[in-house]
Amino acid sequence: MPQGVPPGGPKKKPWRKILYEKQAYPDNYTDHNIFLKDLKKNIDFHEVSFLEACLGANLVLQEFCTVVFFAVVYMYMVSRWIESWVLLYGMTFTGFVCFVFYRCIRLGKTPQEFTIDRKKHSLGHDVRTVLTFIAFGQLFSPVLHTLTDTISTDTIHTMAFLMFIVHLVFFDYGVPAAIVSKSVSLSAAIFASICLASRLASASEAFVLLALATQLFALSPILRNLFNHHPIITAILFLIDLHFLLLISSVGAVLFLSAVFLINLICPVLFVKYQKHKDNIYGPWDEAVVKDVDNIRF
Repeated sequence: MPQGVPPGGPKKKPWRKILYEKQAYPDNYTDHNIFLKDLKKNIDFHEVSFLEACLGANLVLQEFCTVVFFAVVYMYMVSRWIESWVLLYGMTFTGFVCFVFYRCIRLGKTPQEFTIDRKKHSLGHDVRTVLTFIAFGQLFSPVLHTLTDTISTDTIHTMAFLMFIVHLVFFDYGVPAAIVSKSVSLSAAIFASICLASRLASASEAFVLLALATQLFALSPILRNLFNHHPIITAILFLIDLHFLLLISSVGAVLFLSAVFLINLICPVLFVKYQKHKDNIYGPWDEAVVKDVDNIRF
């Protein structure tokens, strides 16, 4: 029985959702028929196919392979299987090629888009940024190298592992969600890199590892985003990681393959299977949501 209607009492006027008139109902009364009339379920629901789910999982797998690649390079450096100068030259060449490629793609924009983009990201601005990074990197590498000397190696590895998980969780995979935070994701990856850099033999090696972290976690997502994180990039990273992991440890390679199998096959299958159970309800009880926060002016 509706709240506020006494049994056997006189019939009242129907309740209306208004405030300008005194009604014979309590202030907190709501007619359940009117209340549930605005109930909606699964607004704009789109059934995801298995192929779409795999393409979405490809974004996660690509960033996971990037993290694994960084970890493999660290293991090679700490084990003295690769010289830092070889890695530095390789990074410089790869970075230069990718930068030229990136600028060429930018030049392919429409004249208006290119004019706006050139004002924000001119060639001189990019060169100054690189020189500033090199100067400050060389200056602070000795400090960063000795920053965690008093902490045990096991603790350092655990901290780096947890920070890379944070990086993967908060990374921007192109899906609007409250948990996405580019700053948190990048900060976690750089913090993990600083922790691992302190285990290297010299400050110059620490600088090379931090430069690699900057390329992988700060710059490469920009270039990969231009290609919409194409699966070919994921395949290349996967093959590189698998090759070098097999040279280090067969157990590590098996664990890596298991993680790839879980991310790119098991998770999409489960997602497609259980998406039919999605049951989001919407109604007048929901809090107001600001859809375009960037346009708010205080």
